[in-house]
Amino acid sequence: MQWKTTFQVAATYVGAVMGAGFASGQEIQQFFVRFGHWGLVGIVLSSILFSLIGWGTLDLQERWKVSSYNEFFNHLFGFKFGRWADRLVSILLFVGMVAMISGSGALFNEYFGFSRWLGISLTCFVIALALWYRGEGVLWINSVLIPVKFIFCFGITAASIFLISAGDNEHVTSMMPHPIIKNWILSAVLYVSLNATLAMVVFASLGREIQKKGARLGALLGGVALGLFAFAIGTSLLRFPDIWVLEIPMVAIAGKLGEWPAFFYVVVLWLAMITAAVGNGFSLVSRVVDSGKLSYGPTTLGLLVILLPLSGVKFSQIVQLVYPLFGYLGLVLIPTILYYWRRS
Repeated sequence: MQWKTTFQVAATYVGAVMGAGFASGQEIQQFFVRFGHWGLVGIVLSSILFSLIGWGTLDLQERWKVSSYNEFFNHLFGFKFGRWADRLVSILLFVGMVAMISGSGALFNEYFGFSRWLGISLTCFVIALALWYRGEGVLWINSVLIPVKFIFCFGITAASIFLISAGDNEHVTSMMPHPIIKNWILSAVLYVSLNATLAMVVFASLGREIQKKGARLGALLGGVALGLFAFAIGTSLLRFPDIWVLEIPMVAIAGKLGEWPAFFYVVVLWLAMITAAVGNGFSLVSRVVDSGKLSYGPTTLGLLVILLPLSGVKFSQIVQLVYPLFGYLGLVLIPTILYYWRRS
């Protein structure tokens, strides 16, 4: 049914973008909150760009009848440059999965007091369960987890805005200047560039699963939902500049409401890591299967076996490498997509 496709695509879009950096508040803080209330305008701009790019991407993929991101890149850049983009994205997807699983281990260790490897193993089990059902599994897990994240995120941010006294707002713009980004408009564009690449790859890998009536509307609504998520987090962060120095500021804000809200927000963060890792994993497995070298089952099993020992690497070190590379790739990818979409 059309409404089901619309909801699944919107949820998958949010799930692909809303990873650990987003849900923790760190991305929103770095790209928007540092510009004060102009940053909130930047969030609105980024929401519009997410909606346009999502719609344009699905439109092109349906016209070109692609079923993998390899085919999509070949249409965009030609075979020679498309092959290089394909290789780079494959590496980034793999490293991104390591980052999310590693982050889950750190979360279980630091906030629940459990073994790091228990968190890693449990996260891998949930990922494996979703990947077992292929495209339907990816759409299903996003359809289930995204509403849960939405309720928790909005509930906690709304409570922090209306129930807690604001911090010292005289220091709203006191963050250290960013070495590269000096303007809130440029920051919004770079933020979309950083995150939209992964969503495009996930959409391309799902292929005909989402090449249905209502899919483009889902991408549009997904962009709006991302804007609402980011706006709620940004508004909440602006009220409490005293927590800007923390690695996971949103957990600190939830902690102002009590131990249970903090616990629930840590759960939201874990769910964000799972949905991002599932999107990465499905795209990567689909690419290997599309090459004809291995079938789906062995590829999925092999990927998880390789990921387990590598997930012991420190989460923050991985993020420092992965995020900028996705951003640079997006600066090339997004204008190309908009060009072809407009020409079509």
